[in-house]
Amino acid sequence: MADTRRALTLAEIGEIVGAGERAIQKWAAGTARPEGAKRDRLLELQYVIEELSDVYKPEGVDIWLHSRQRALDGRRPLDVLKDGEFQTVLQLVQRLAGGPKVR
Repeated sequence: MADTRRALTLAEIGEIVGAGERAIQKWAAGTARPEGAKRDRLLELQYVIEELSDVYKPEGVDIWLHSRQRALDGRRPLDVLKDGEFQTVLQLVQRLAGGPKVR
């Protein structure tokens, strides 16, 4: 969660995954674990952040997530993620990185 917390506030993470700030704090501290859809959304978010980290330095990740993007019809990636459109954001990140990675 460290990379995610550097790029987004606890409130923003909570809005994206559908959890309160207190729950996010507990997950980060390891005193609780996300479950079900919240866990899935958190894992998707972490993957997007990880992919962005291959393109930008931490401050660039933060700026990119909070800036309007032409490829998203002027929406901010943060808002697209809040709408649950992880794949849309991930595809854009992969284009920035020169295509999907082969691992």
